[in-house]
Order: sequence, then C-alpha cells, then structure tokens
Amino acid sequence: MTEFETELEIFRKEEESAQQFFFSYLSVRSSAAGDPDILRKLNENALFWITAHHSMLVATFVTLGRIFDQDSKHNIDRLMGVVARDLSIFSLKALQTRKEASQITAAEAAQYVVGKHALSADDVKRLRKQIDVRRRIYEDRYRDIRHKVFAHKATADIAEVSSMFAKTNIEELKSLFGFLHSVHEGLWEAFHNGRRPDVKPFQFTLPSEPPPRYKSLAPGERTFREGYAVLRSMLPKATEDAITE
Repeated sequence: MTEFETELEIFRKEEESAQQFFFSYLSVRSSAAGDPDILRKLNENALFWITAHHSMLVATFVTLGRIFDQDSKHNIDRLMGVVARDLSIFSLKALQTRKEASQITAAEAAQYVVGKHALSADDVKRLRKQIDVRRRIYEDRYRDIRHKVFAHKATADIAEVSSMFAKTNIEELKSLFGFLHSVHEGLWEAFHNGRRPDVKPFQFTLPSEPPPRYKSLAPGERTFREGYAVLRSMLPKATEDAITE
C-alpha cells in the first residue's frame, strides 16, 4: 500500500467510528424520547443505559478530536498533506497501471482512463478550504467539550459545561460527519476510479424500517437502525407487534 492508502484507511476507520458512536447515541435518545414503552424498559436498568449512552457521546467527541486536532498523529491534515506531496499517484498513467494490475488487459485499462480526472493542486486547495470551514465549526463549538469535559476534565463547573453544550446542534453534527464521510469517499474514488471529488456532505437517512436492498448504508445509518432494533426487541411481544403494525 502507498502512504496515501494507509492514511486514507486510518481516516476511514476514524470517521466511520465517529459516525457509529454518534448515531448509536442518537438511536437511544430518539427511541426513548419517541416511545414511552422503550423509555420504561430503559428505566428498568437505568444505570446501565445512562452509562452506555454517556459512553457513546464521550467516544464521539474523542474520535472527532483525533480527526481535527493538529497534534494527533493521524488526522485529516496529515491525510491531505500526503495527498498534496505526491499528486503523481492520481495521474491517469498511475490509474491505468493500477487498473492493469486488477486483472484487466492493457487495452481495457487504457480505454478505462479516457475522460477520467487526475486530482490536481486546485482540487486539493478546494478540499482544504472546505475542511477549514468544518474545522472552525469544530473549534468554535465542539473542541472545548472534547478537551475540557470528556478527554481531560478541565472543568466541573456546571454553568460552563451547560454553556458549551448550548452551542451544539445535532443537525450540524450530522452534517459534519456527512462531510467527513464524503471526504473519504471522494478521495477513494479519485484514486481508484479517476473521479473528480465533489465533497458535498453525505445525507444520512435514519428511518427505523429496513432499507431498500439496493441502498448501501453508511455505518452511522446502519448503527442507528440496529440500535433501534435492539431497543425494540426488549419490548414484550405484544407491544412490539403493535408498533410494527
């Protein structure tokens, strides 16, 4: 694997883990808020569920910090630095070589790269600008929670903690995780398929019903659905049947 592939895989694991922690948290929160029977079951073992629910939130912020903080060993800046240092791996010639190694003929590989896009310095600059916008969001509203409340316990002042959380927004966090997911997908497609990265935030859909078979779910979507299924499975059979109907 190239250094880029290694860093991209590390980034994928981080952004997907953050998704999973966050949407697990949301599945418990929304299920309990929307269904009194589920809330009643959670309250039967309240300490466990309070602990598990809090742990999901802690893990979300800790992982988000590893992605954005400049002093992390592997972060989104390091990934983009690796991309910028050697754009030759995104050239059409390099793409053709990779396709030839994937058990297609040289002629087929040459035909494949026709009309494809080679990632450019302008593409990297555009991506970095979009990342900087999200970093400012993280730094303005989420970094202090990560550092002062969850990672290092720098404050125990209830008023200060409440003030920090008052600036947060669930939809904004969804968009932030959607953007990070799209960064991975965009760079992966640029490297493997010669596609110009169009990093619009991925739109998560969170209904509890099974998805259409053709739809591939992001980890956050899958975790949310599984969390809902687990919570619903705790209900007595008659109650579960009534919900399903």
